[in-house]
Amino acid sequence: MPVFLKWIIVFVVSYLLGSLSFAVIVSKGIYKKDIRTFGSGNAGMTNVLRTFGKKAAVLTITGDVLKGAISVLVARMMFTSSQFLPEAINSFSIFGREFHYSQNLYMEIAIYLAVAGSFIGHIYPCFFNFKGGKGVSVVAGSLIAATPITLCLALSIFFIIVFTTKIVSLGSIIGSSSYFFITLAYFWITKTVSVPNLIASIAFPSIIVWTHRANIKRLMNGTEYRFGKDKK
Repeated sequence: MPVFLKWIIVFVVSYLLGSLSFAVIVSKGIYKKDIRTFGSGNAGMTNVLRTFGKKAAVLTITGDVLKGAISVLVARMMFTSSQFLPEAINSFSIFGREFHYSQNLYMEIAIYLAVAGSFIGHIYPCFFNFKGGKGVSVVAGSLIAATPITLCLALSIFFIIVFTTKIVSLGSIIGSSSYFFITLAYFWITKTVSVPNLIASIAFPSIIVWTHRANIKRLMNGTEYRFGKDKK
């Protein structure tokens, strides 16, 4: 099967998995209500937590993280053959420090197409009228399968911000933004460079910040929801 066709399959499968909006599935399946008609109208974990409580929020984030991780696993399974390994490993120098390209560029492209597909599906789910969440949980799930070390460091920053401020959106914005700088640091320390990973470290945090633009306004106004705050 041609590589390009494999890439298309990976993206489509990942998009369909991403379109499984667990915020909507949980709210409709258990509570017989659509989360998008409550609170901020967002089909995400924070709105589910505020509206239906911790149990619903745990189910939501678990499903969203898993669909992202599974998308990446599908990509890895489709590109495990040695035929997709390039014959040569290129290198280049920056400030006298030599860096090496990945040994499996085809697989890396497939992995980040999977991340992109599940991310887009989560934000614009075809199964739920293209109205979904903001993408943080599904990106976390897919990147934990793609780049576990850098993602775990970004998640650590996310949890620190959330537990000190009690504001999930602020943790999402700062945590996702930190992923770019953590990725650069990882490249420098390991002397390796992944162009798909670099592009992802710029694109996904930028989109996540954009999807949180309403939250940013509320943060500036001091009206953003705080974790643990009584529901109104």
